[in-house]
Amino acid sequence: MRDQILLVNDIPDHAMSYERALLADGLRVHAVSSGAEALACVRQVQPDLAVVDVRLPDMSGWDLCREIKTTPAAKSLPVVMLTADVSKRSADDSQRLGCRAWLAHPARPHDLVHAVRLVLALDLDAPRSPEDALVGVTNCPACATDQIKATLRIAVIQYYCCKACGLCWRVDGGNAASHLHQAR
Repeated sequence: MRDQILLVNDIPDHAMSYERALLADGLRVHAVSSGAEALACVRQVQPDLAVVDVRLPDMSGWDLCREIKTTPAAKSLPVVMLTADVSKRSADDSQRLGCRAWLAHPARPHDLVHAVRLVLALDLDAPRSPEDALVGVTNCPACATDQIKATLRIAVIQYYCCKACGLCWRVDGGNAASHLHQAR
């Protein structure tokens, strides 16, 4: 059974809530807070999937993913990236580096568990296309660009802002956008 998850996140509140949700779903979690610790865990534990925050104290999550994919024993390890950049560029980077999926960060713990289970069920080590790397991402409702940035998350409400037109909006519980407003 595939159930060992490497969680790489140096923000204590996020790491704890993600770890609790993964454990509650019956997964075994190896939580670390740096890229160096993650690489050591990959070699020692050989997890079934890695969840990596893009911002780490010693390297970027993208660099960590690149290092994991060049490690012979972990080359096929599925990686789910947590990043605030929800643009086409991130999807392209994700696909190019072999990340299986990425989520807007901070993600709801339930969304993270869902993404982990989905990636494990698909049994792929990389997405088929950049579009397949996107999990729960939307375009700007005003200008339809994919140049959006996830901002603040409060409970089930995620706020987004468009880098192209400046529109900011919120999504309640992953449902339709609401409360649109123009940034100043």
